[in-house]
Amino acid sequence: MRRIMKRPATGWAVTLLAGWSLTLAVAAPASDGGSDCIAPMTYIPLDARQVGAGNQGAPALGTYERVSPDGRFVLRSFSGARLGKVSLMELPAFDAAVVKIYLTPFSNEAFPVQGTWRYLVDVNGEHYRFADVLARQREARPLFRGGMIGFYAAASELADASPENSAPGTFHLRSLSWPQDANPDNQGVGPLQLETLQVRDDGQTARITDSTGARFVCGGRVAVDGDVYALPMISVDGLEFSAIPQRPATGAPTMRVYSLSASAMAREHPCELRADLGFSPGKAVFGFPTPAGGGALLIYSDVGYVYVFDRTLNQSFRLDHGKYRVLASAFPGLTRDGRVVYGASWRDCPQAGNCPEQAGYVVIDPYQSAAYRDHWRAQGQPAPKACITRREVLAERERFARFHKLPP
Repeated sequence: MRRIMKRPATGWAVTLLAGWSLTLAVAAPASDGGSDCIAPMTYIPLDARQVGAGNQGAPALGTYERVSPDGRFVLRSFSGARLGKVSLMELPAFDAAVVKIYLTPFSNEAFPVQGTWRYLVDVNGEHYRFADVLARQREARPLFRGGMIGFYAAASELADASPENSAPGTFHLRSLSWPQDANPDNQGVGPLQLETLQVRDDGQTARITDSTGARFVCGGRVAVDGDVYALPMISVDGLEFSAIPQRPATGAPTMRVYSLSASAMAREHPCELRADLGFSPGKAVFGFPTPAGGGALLIYSDVGYVYVFDRTLNQSFRLDHGKYRVLASAFPGLTRDGRVVYGASWRDCPQAGNCPEQAGYVVIDPYQSAAYRDHWRAQGQPAPKACITRREVLAERERFARFHKLPP
């Protein structure tokens, strides 16, 4: 596999948008070998003069980041004094372009409603229309308040709404979290609660028309897994979640995937076991369900590397590095077309003294990774997918822009 080692451009510029925002000029590698494949990996540096400096003067990275379905936006918490608590980063598709930075009114660990990003949610449960936050930034105002709240909450839009259609209608939003009265010494560990909201949105206003209320889940699994979990994450379609049971009846705590009811307003969730990774990584984040079935891919990191877990093959694939001393920040995301996007720091050369540390975002095509290709070579079979194409990336960006009525 050919690795792209082109050094990014270092120029930058400042542009004012609604409120204000910043743009950073960057260069990204071109597509591989003249084919329609995207580059195996792309490094998009940030500029410390714009985002502030972290350790050793490198650009500051957030510590909780979520990636939009098309990979165009990153919702970033702990953005620092320059950008406020939470910012939105707009990334280029592939070639030389700019990174736009939008300010937001959110508190740290605000989260998107996965699947569509129709709404962005503050930790107090206030839901904002995504397009409004882009247009009005810190002046955006919430539409309604509800669902699970606080740090560690996550939400998804159930698939009863067509992802191709942003027309007004009724939508179901499912959120997952720990109870907010849990022992503060055990943050990140506890019983899980889930709430599903029915929302009526006319395109201008939105309101909650029904709710299941906060419900404890997985009561039927207490004898097997106990009632205390760590590092939960809800799936993109709201029909599964991943978590580590802390007191299983047998064996060690491992990251597992459980089902949630497909009935939109279900009050009970039996949590059928769907997968067991067999080890305990950091938080396991879901990709989009695949048309062929077999379960959505999962992605996780161990700080040094990022891994994709294929549930059909029951195997993890470590993604390549094209730089030196690459350290992943927060946790990665998977786009609808399969790209992996994550924040990281890195160096362009092995000599620390001659090569300052950089930080920004990494975009990787897992199908072009050495581990994935080596697996299929060892099987004596062609890989089911050779790469992610530029056409696929552009199609997803167009889909997302059409849904939110944004310019492409």
